[in-house]
Amino acid sequence: MKKIISWGILWLCFSQVLFAQTASDVLRYFRIFYNGTARFEGMAGAFDAVGGDFSVLATNPAGIGLYRSTEVTFTPSLWINDAKSVYNNNISTDNNANVSIGNIGIIFAIKPHDKSNSGGLQNFNLGIGFNHQNNFSSHVFMGGTNNSSSLMTSFVKELNNYPGGITTGMINDSYPFDIGPAYMANLIVYDSASGKYWCDAPNGGVFQTESISTSGSINEFDLSLGGNFNDKLYFGATFGIPTINYTERDHYTETRSDTAKVHNFRNLVYDQYLNTTGVGINLKVGLIYRPVHWLRIGATVHTPTYYGNMKDSWHSSFSSAFDSSQWNQERVYSPDGYYEYSLSTPFRAIGGLAFTIGEYGLISGEYEYVNYGTASFHENGQADTAVNKQIKNSFISPVNVRIGTEWRIQKFRIRGGFGYYGSPYKSGINTGEMMVISGGVGYRAQHYFVDLAYSWRQSKEDYYFYDATLVNPSHNTLTSNNISLTFGLRF
Repeated sequence: MKKIISWGILWLCFSQVLFAQTASDVLRYFRIFYNGTARFEGMAGAFDAVGGDFSVLATNPAGIGLYRSTEVTFTPSLWINDAKSVYNNNISTDNNANVSIGNIGIIFAIKPHDKSNSGGLQNFNLGIGFNHQNNFSSHVFMGGTNNSSSLMTSFVKELNNYPGGITTGMINDSYPFDIGPAYMANLIVYDSASGKYWCDAPNGGVFQTESISTSGSINEFDLSLGGNFNDKLYFGATFGIPTINYTERDHYTETRSDTAKVHNFRNLVYDQYLNTTGVGINLKVGLIYRPVHWLRIGATVHTPTYYGNMKDSWHSSFSSAFDSSQWNQERVYSPDGYYEYSLSTPFRAIGGLAFTIGEYGLISGEYEYVNYGTASFHENGQADTAVNKQIKNSFISPVNVRIGTEWRIQKFRIRGGFGYYGSPYKSGINTGEMMVISGGVGYRAQHYFVDLAYSWRQSKEDYYFYDATLVNPSHNTLTSNNISLTFGLRF
């Protein structure tokens, strides 16, 4: 399988070395963090047994069975992302902001003409629209002094340990996107006497920085059908078409910080670019059962999402500067890379309970089961057993729970929520955990409503500039602040 080497960052999944079709990379596409209306956000997405909100098209479509009137919703969202990094005791911060659409859509409530002949069917509803899922927007800056190694140390190690040895003429073909351009930029030198490769800063003495900017999202077009049977059983199904658009730009530098230790090398710049797009299909089927008026029980299954036309494009470049100016290289470019493949995400199931407290409010909770180790990668229509084995050996089914509450004060609403997404890893250097705390308010009139929500998300990850045996991790804390405002009409 063709490998694409990148030292990039994932939104919630950092790894030591990233290959564009390895387990760590595809995790960003099958680990879903649902977004939607401000009501949904304010309750941390704990809606499996609640229903009555447009966002449930993407989680439990049985929830549209609770609608008694047609409703239109629109939700703009503001994302403010902060990143704090600690690398070799040096603290760096970065931030960015972007605007997205949390959802836009309509639910049509259709009542039977003659309920006496409808077999208990109270209404049959149709939902259509768009729901925002993962937001990949992030800026991270890391930097600090390294007195033990450099990026070139890892490249030299790779070349000197190449099975059977590697000649200089083989480097560009074997490593066209990283070591090849570095060699052409005179950052790696071959010693014919010893038959070994070497670099100017094998033991560090350099100040290293890495700035990584990611953008894009997963958005899903949803078409749902749902109904209400005797105000006891609500059912629904959603046909989903998710789209992926992910872009990553990585700017890595090394600058000499110890002239006594490093004699000729002055600095290097390593730039990388990756863009991934894809369109998928899936099906979601759900039920909500109300055995008594104060209790609702929800259950949902999501089929794997099949992305049949994933496309990656990428390139990289190196520049270098030395005291011996004849070694300087203003810019050495890699070839343009392009790759197509397919991806199947894991099956998932959600179960939830919701308790209503008279006309005053409700409390809901849910558990999501998803085994990330069951995802699969395909190349040219055939399963890639090496990558799929890596996926199976790397990931588990974590604990994913969401809890939410909503309280009524006449026409006003007050909401709060908490979510915990456990680590998807069996073991390793990353935890991948994420915490969500949210809250919101709303106003509900007969024919319109307005909701406002704030959601705080945070995860902590270790990121390695290169080979983890040669470099300390950068301890990164990623914080996302999402402000959502929903406008709705009923008629």
